[in-house]
Amino acid sequence: MKVKNTNPRRDFIKKSVLTAAGLSLVPGFVLGKDGEITGITEQMSRALAGQDGIKKVAFITHIYRNSAHADVIGTKLFLGIPTDEGMVAPQIKIASVYIEQVGANDTGIKISNMNNTPVYPTVEEALTLGGDKLAVDAVIYVGEHGEYPYNRLGMKLYPRMNYLERIFRVFDASNRSVPVFTDKALSYSWIDSRWIYDRAKELNVPLMAGSSLPYCWRDKDLVHPIGVKIKEAVAIGYASLDAYGFHVTEILQCMVERRAGGETGVKSVEGLKGDDVWKAIDSGKISQKLVDAACDTIQDKETGNMREIVTTPYAVIVNYADGTKGTIMMLDKYVKSGWAYSANTSKGIVATEFVLSGGPNYAHFSYLSLNIQKFIVSGPIAPIERNLLTSGIIDMGIRSLTEGKVKETPFLNIKYSAAGYEPIRPTAPRPTGQSIAPFHPKEYEFMIPDAFKNK
Repeated sequence: MKVKNTNPRRDFIKKSVLTAAGLSLVPGFVLGKDGEITGITEQMSRALAGQDGIKKVAFITHIYRNSAHADVIGTKLFLGIPTDEGMVAPQIKIASVYIEQVGANDTGIKISNMNNTPVYPTVEEALTLGGDKLAVDAVIYVGEHGEYPYNRLGMKLYPRMNYLERIFRVFDASNRSVPVFTDKALSYSWIDSRWIYDRAKELNVPLMAGSSLPYCWRDKDLVHPIGVKIKEAVAIGYASLDAYGFHVTEILQCMVERRAGGETGVKSVEGLKGDDVWKAIDSGKISQKLVDAACDTIQDKETGNMREIVTTPYAVIVNYADGTKGTIMMLDKYVKSGWAYSANTSKGIVATEFVLSGGPNYAHFSYLSLNIQKFIVSGPIAPIERNLLTSGIIDMGIRSLTEGKVKETPFLNIKYSAAGYEPIRPTAPRPTGQSIAPFHPKEYEFMIPDAFKNK
């Protein structure tokens, strides 16, 4: 069945492709003379209408407002996914929504209603579509943002394990499991993270998790070949260990997991703060050359002496079981919105900036969304063991910092190989095309934060 000519979502996607500069052919569109779109393929029509063969997804989140993770993932799956090459029509359809905290700034209810997507009062009903058994083909759980307390270690107590157990219970009672994506860390707690991983294995749940950072732009386009020899690596970020430290850990891990011998696990983790970070650099515990190489790639940073600019640096030193050393560093104020990586390899020091796309598109979440979609439709795009390990590393790093001692981590003896996985990543060094072009059609302009409306 064809989509009617009055379909506003289809018309908007077509216009977006035409107006974005320098775009190549986007799968799903039929181009005629002079590059004009003359039709839309049956596959695209089905995707836009959520018809035959399109995977039905339950979208579970704590809060859905402008620029929250639920928005920058979910809204793209409702409207279309802006990429460097143009708008890509989703090949999965949000069939149900659950939002825990609905406040005055909520946009999730409105956008769900605009797309005729039911919003259910419980997680279980969203998964069963109001019935008795699991009735969707996949679950996307965005357990980020919302109002929750902090624990004694300064970590926000997101109830990710609680939510995933509710999801797993529906699977267990239905005697059927479907793919689940869970945003960012498996949990703030290693114990909870391990439970989630083991429970998913028990129920044969295909599980994807983690940050958008492994799938964003890299300037330079650095991908270690499988089997590279790495002596030491450093990943750079900013802000707090609790909020953003996981992202930097994912940068480190998605790179070093490709080293010779594969991932062997982590034997100890050490958290440092303030002058102890500079002392670790001065003593050689953290390589000054690698810190400088990584920071040199970041465009958006302050000029001047790093040590005078950064009031309170943080670092987590990761000692891998095979002797490889990794460090994540949070250089707030010096690094304003940048992320980077460097490594001492058998071919010398290599480095790259991990580049994100600003609002209102936040197109790095486009590439995360494409990978979530690929995972749901075709299978894993990265080993879930990576996210189990990064969840444990950042938890132990924060605990080490609080306790003031190295944390021995024999329980992080997580072994896996990154070989054979093919995630989707942009090929340009920085965002271009539709990634930075207007994204929201007129009827969705309420999704644009005020700060971006005049840009």
